[in-house]
Amino acid sequence: MKHYRLMIYQHDRLLGHFDSDLPWSREAVAQMVAHLQPVAGMRLELLEAHDERRAVESSPQGVRLLYSVPIFRPVPLVLPCHQAPD
Repeated sequence: MKHYRLMIYQHDRLLGHFDSDLPWSREAVAQMVAHLQPVAGMRLELLEAHDERRAVESSPQGVRLLYSVPIFRPVPLVLPCHQAPD
């Protein structure tokens, strides 16, 4: 299962991002791209998580994960909907 982040810009101003880490994340991102690409001045950038940063706590009871943050890298914005999920 992949974790994608779609960065959404309009006239080179960041509007926000769409994150998806579901089993069907590839299809979810492809649907967002299909809806947003026709908009004038819209620019999209696709990022894919390739690693994660983790904060852990060690105590006499053991090690506990406090949180994890995905580390993204840019990938080509080509996401056919008909591909099987990862």
